[in-house]
Amino acid sequence: MNKDNSSMQMDPQLALRLLAEGGVLVIAGVPEGTEFGIDLCVHTIGPNFRGIKMIPPGVHYVWCASRGPYGDTAPRVGFVHFFHPNEILVREWDNELEELRPRRIAEPEVECERIRKNLAQLERVLAPYDYRYVCPWKDLTGSVTESCVERCRPSDGTIRTNIELQSCPDAERPRGRGPGTSSGSRRNTAVRLLLDESELLPNLKPVEGTAPRFTSVPQRVPNNALPSDVSKHAIDCIEAVDKLICSFESSNALIEELQLAYAFFLVGYSVESLAHWRKLLGLLAHSQTAVTNHKLTYIKYSEVLAHQLPYLPEELMVPSPHNTVFKDVRELLVNLHAGGLSVSAERLTKRLEKKLGWNFEGLLDEDPEDQPVIIELPEE
Repeated sequence: MNKDNSSMQMDPQLALRLLAEGGVLVIAGVPEGTEFGIDLCVHTIGPNFRGIKMIPPGVHYVWCASRGPYGDTAPRVGFVHFFHPNEILVREWDNELEELRPRRIAEPEVECERIRKNLAQLERVLAPYDYRYVCPWKDLTGSVTESCVERCRPSDGTIRTNIELQSCPDAERPRGRGPGTSSGSRRNTAVRLLLDESELLPNLKPVEGTAPRFTSVPQRVPNNALPSDVSKHAIDCIEAVDKLICSFESSNALIEELQLAYAFFLVGYSVESLAHWRKLLGLLAHSQTAVTNHKLTYIKYSEVLAHQLPYLPEELMVPSPHNTVFKDVRELLVNLHAGGLSVSAERLTKRLEKKLGWNFEGLLDEDPEDQPVIIELPEE
């Protein structure tokens, strides 16, 4: 059933231990031919497929994608769950929405106990979790805790490729600036639009309960920044990074959210999650002072990026000046060197050269765009 047709070899004793300690996901009513996945494993629903067994404890992403009569596949719709040892989770198919939903019965706990007692009889209809993907998945999500899952997932529990949007009322729409607006405010607005293109989009808001609940990312240039400070914030956004880190209980919580957001994108194709991940990269990469002040956080961040970046979509793998991810990573490497974390910078550089073919020659040379511009004034 896995798209990787090679067989999975496992030691019998290890299999027995995993069967005894691993979690179980039971799905009911999913049509044949539907694509189904958990983490990096992909299956196709067959006549005798009822779920997954031997799921290792920790965070896991489950999704389905229905297929039309002509073989076309719908966008992925899924949910994230933190499995405990021996946990049994039951989901059923919603025919109207074509997605998995929590079981709608009077006593779901009784059903789970009945499944536990008859687990031996269900062996033949439960596929084992593909343990070839355990280590890669742990590298991507190893820091994520249950509290992070509860905090970040949508309140309705379902994660979609694109969140549902609705236009805001006329009273909430942004208005044009009046004639009395200062030139400094107009300049700040221009800089913010240059640094964050999302401000050019229509002012829509998500339907309540459908969007991932990520932490708000501060702007690199504050709204109330003085004209004389705009360049300072754009070059080194230490104030915004400090504000971001202070919004979490600890630096570990920031790393957890970074990993979870990328998992939402990588497995669920969540556009909103990728945008959040890119905002965090765009902020954290542009402060040498932050690297100096938060060394442990940046050491962990560089390790996380080393595992995440090789999974980028193809359009973001091209090392060009037009690739903002490549530019931000390059800027991060420069600041890691300047902030005293050369070892972390070298490790990340070697990883990206090997996996993506990214070349960072002349990394520490001064960028011509950062050099002062000399203007010769005409003689009187």
